[in-house]
Amino acid sequence: MNETDPLHNPTQLTRQIVGRLGQGESVALATVIGRSGSGPREAGATMLVTADGRTLGTVGGGLLEGQAIALARDVLACRRPACRSFSLAETRLEAGGMICGGEMELLVDFLGATDAACCAVFAGVLERQEAGRPCWLVRSVPAAGGPGATGIGLLDEQGFVPGTLPPPLPGADLLAGARRPAETVVIEAGGLRYVIQPAGLAAAVYIFGAGHVGRELAPICGALGYRTIVIDDRAEFATAERFPSAAQIVVADSYAECFRRFSFAAASAVVIVTHGHSHDREVLSYALRTKAGYVGMISSRRKRELILASLREEGVAEADLARVHSPIGLAIGAQTPAEIAVSIAAELVAVRTGKLR
Repeated sequence: MNETDPLHNPTQLTRQIVGRLGQGESVALATVIGRSGSGPREAGATMLVTADGRTLGTVGGGLLEGQAIALARDVLACRRPACRSFSLAETRLEAGGMICGGEMELLVDFLGATDAACCAVFAGVLERQEAGRPCWLVRSVPAAGGPGATGIGLLDEQGFVPGTLPPPLPGADLLAGARRPAETVVIEAGGLRYVIQPAGLAAAVYIFGAGHVGRELAPICGALGYRTIVIDDRAEFATAERFPSAAQIVVADSYAECFRRFSFAAASAVVIVTHGHSHDREVLSYALRTKAGYVGMISSRRKRELILASLREEGVAEADLARVHSPIGLAIGAQTPAEIAVSIAAELVAVRTGKLR
């Protein structure tokens, strides 16, 4: 297995879990639930470990990850979850290399193939992910140094599936207050900590334009964990052969219809690389009416100013025009379609991690 990080592509991870549980194979799921100081991964980073030591995802790499895999094997052997803190300063000294100096807390769940409630939780997560519905995994973890059983459940916008979570469950108001976190959070109730981790559909990148840049960008976005939708009005360009990694390919009769068809959430991105200035302007006009967290348009500075001026004359607010990333991508001196795609992907990551607005 040993595949890429599923943190931003949770469906990939859930399919593996559901598939292996369905085949009667118990697995361990390691998740970073806390970090103090400097560390290689953030809360929510997840790694699946099988009985023979194969992995999917990463919790930090290096010696730390080796220790996490060893702990996961112990969990599989004793069939009980474990929660442990790792000092990264000690890891650095032991490894004799340069690494972060903080502390990470790791929860390793035992996912038993014969545990019907556990299997039902992950089947429920997969069902919601494939339907495009947001959901959250909820784990109970004993408070530091305290007793208490661990468990795992599912929270969505319609309710709570307790799964294997031990009673008493946290109050409805407590769950409601943490119901829609965009990142992994930990809350305390009744002597237990509850780890609430987003497990919904991966953030979407809508690439308007199936030309050279779009073709180079789509697989990079897929590797970064985005759900990639490619849209073009030319059927000969918008094909599965040109975009094998895309989650969806749309031959658009009308860009207006595309914006009515899709829901552009705050975590989504719109990349405008069509085959004509008029198309770019039209897509940009529609994109600025959505909640998309990133709107980027390929252009020269002169083209950008002309398009923005025309939108301004139509009454588009300055605050909305300020959302536009154009010329698109980080300034790395990109020239070729592949280089431009790299610069766009880098800008998407910078926005996603809060390094760029």
